[in-house]
Amino acid sequence: MFPQELISSPADVMVTIWNEDSIADSIKLATELRNAGLRVDLYPEADKMGKQFKYASARSIPFVAIIGDEESARGEVAIKDMKSGEQRSVKRSDVAGELQKREP
Repeated sequence: MFPQELISSPADVMVTIWNEDSIADSIKLATELRNAGLRVDLYPEADKMGKQFKYASARSIPFVAIIGDEESARGEVAIKDMKSGEQRSVKRSDVAGELQKREP
């Protein structure tokens, strides 16, 4: 009844929540990405990164955006490709464009 791509991936990217202090920044990034036309899932709470990656993997979300303390200080966001395991940092302003290029 539904196309396979709708069933397999509910979102293009999941935004993590690094810690309690970063919740507002994570929500802001999720909003920016949604405004750029991406389907975004926001992890519901500050939790261990491994648990957040496992959640994204279980939901077949292809990319995870991480704003850790170091990335935030540099004005960057780390993007993890859940298939390859590759992770790299990009400028905050370039995140949406980078994800749109990589969409499967």
